[in-house]
Amino acid sequence: MDQYDLESDPCDRRMIRFTNCLMMLACICDILAMIDNSFAELAGILRMIADCVFYSMMGCMAAQVHHEVEFRKNQGDSGFKANTAYEPPVSAQPTNAIAVKAEPIN
Repeated sequence: MDQYDLESDPCDRRMIRFTNCLMMLACICDILAMIDNSFAELAGILRMIADCVFYSMMGCMAAQVHHEVEFRKNQGDSGFKANTAYEPPVSAQPTNAIAVKAEPIN
């Protein structure tokens, strides 16, 4: 995604937020299960649903990125941004440090 300057779309971000909410609800139910055991089963169910949504979402996102990368490869896109020139990393320049001579304390 970095090489081709790809970004997630708003729908992807909504799905990520939804998955995070499901995981937080499962976590809250786990905490409540420490007080009341009746929440333990609900936490397990929510975690399973959150995992299914998460893995489905990640599979779809990976497939989208793979499709886009393959499309760009077939179009002859090298992956580098056209309007940017390569700039080598900046090397540190030596500084003129002033040596301070320590004076003995009498």
